[in-house]
Amino acid sequence: MATRILFFGALKEKAGGGERLAELPAHIDNAAALIDWLAGDDGDLRRALEAPSVRIAVDQALVGRDEIFAAPGEIAFMPPFSGG
Repeated sequence: MATRILFFGALKEKAGGGERLAELPAHIDNAAALIDWLAGDDGDLRRALEAPSVRIAVDQALVGRDEIFAAPGEIAFMPPFSGG
């Protein structure tokens, strides 16, 4: 099953778009491993996704970078939002 990966705000530009569909390899079971896989050798994307202010949601629930997940339908990377 493909996982929908969403990038919001400035992360959208760094990732080359706001959405990707991907079959996650079996070893991807937390956000830290996902970031490593997504960024590959793209240092700018890696730094952006690893920023402490970036929040990660798995199936619309916020998670820590090392929290284990299984077969997510959606993962979102969200920088700080502002507005009124």
